[in-house]
Amino acid sequence: MSRRDLAHVMTALHDLTGGRADVAVDLAAIDEAIGRSRRDMRTPLNLADLAADGLVASPANGRWALTDDGVAWIRRDRELSGR
Repeated sequence: MSRRDLAHVMTALHDLTGGRADVAVDLAAIDEAIGRSRRDMRTPLNLADLAADGLVASPANGRWALTDDGVAWIRRDRELSGR
């Protein structure tokens, strides 16, 4: 996943969960939040790389949540970008 895509997905997860870890959201909601529709022809999102990095977890099939490390990653990213 590119750095740009990573930032979009992580921001979407942050916004959808209110910035809280362990709050699961449907993959479809993440797709919609980053501007993908159900008819999108691009490769489906694969959050396995983010899970391998410990930034997200999938507590249920088709649902994803930020981990504590994911929330910390977003905070650091925002501090570095001045947001």
